[in-house]
This record gives sequence, structure tokens and C-alpha cells, in this order.
Amino acid sequence: MAALDQILKECKQYNKFAQKLLYDRYAPIMKGICFRYVTDPDIVKDIVQEGFIKVFSKIKQYSGNGSFEGWMKRIFINGAISYLREQQKTLKHLNIEEVDETDIIEDHVNFDESSYNKDVIDDFQLIISADFSETELLEVLNKIPIKYRTVFNLFCIENYKHDEIAQVLEIDVSTSRTRLLRARTIIQKELIEMSIEKLSA
Repeated sequence: MAALDQILKECKQYNKFAQKLLYDRYAPIMKGICFRYVTDPDIVKDIVQEGFIKVFSKIKQYSGNGSFEGWMKRIFINGAISYLREQQKTLKHLNIEEVDETDIIEDHVNFDESSYNKDVIDDFQLIISADFSETELLEVLNKIPIKYRTVFNLFCIENYKHDEIAQVLEIDVSTSRTRLLRARTIIQKELIEMSIEKLSA
């Protein structure tokens, strides 16, 4: 396989063969990233295609500093988020009341820390014992409402900070923190239920 530096050099000269090599190398990875945000395969296909068009048109902007894959990922994540943002503008039922999110934080403030720590350890051990596959974990992630799943992906998988998430999603930092908490709560509940079912089968 050709060296990445050489492929990038030729892509900057708009070499079609080099572009195909770059596409073949990274398309599966970028497709997997998009699936974490958008579950419709046809939409993901469109986002990936549009993403590579942007990559090829902006590739001269990549200076060589830092990971090229990381530079690419930003383009595809932004593409997926742009799609979700447009969806939220037309699907008003996705806009869950913020007061509900605030209530969740209040519920977690008033807990018994000693029993909480023990419960978390027990739950963690139960989930580890279930030995979930990547496919099973992705299914759990896809059960989370879009607004929470997006923040969870950005924070826990892409390592964005809350201020970065707030800027990308056009929300308050406090809203980002609240949505992350809601996502973690849903994921934990789903994994525990699946663990019990899997281990008792």
C-alpha cells in the first residue's frame, strides 16, 4: 500500500488515482464514525460522499501537523452534525424540554454516595461479565435520543470538551453537561438490562 504522505501529496495535485486510494483507505472508518451519529444507511452514504468531496477540496489546507485522520474526522463529524441540526429544525418533537434535563441533574445530586459507589462497582462488574460485542454496544448507543447520543459521542469518543461541543451544537455548556449525564444514565440502564438477560440465558 502506498505511503500516506505520497498519497496526500498527489491528492493535493488532484490526482484521481491518489484520491481513490485515500477513499479506499478511510471510507470504512469515516462511515463507522457517521453511523455513531446517524442510523440511516442511505443518509450515512450521502454524508460520507459529501465528506470526501470536502476532504479533496480542502486537502491543501492540511499542513501536515497533527494526525491527518483526526483532521478528516472533524469534517465528517461536522457533516453528520449539520444533517442532525437540519433535522431538528424540521422535527420539533426532538426538542425535549430542557427542564426535564435539569431534573435529572437534581436527581443525581441527592444520592447516598456510599451506596452509589457500591452500586456502580456492581453494575460495572455485571456489564464486563456480559462481554458485549462492538455491534451490541452500537445498538445500545443507537437507542439513545439523537440530542443525547450526539453529545455522548463528541465527549466520550471524540474527546471534545464541553465548550467545543457547545460551540458545534450551538447550545450552552450546561446543556452539554446535562445531555451527557442523560446519555450515560440511559446507556447504563440499557447495558444492565441487557447484561442480566444475556447472563441468565
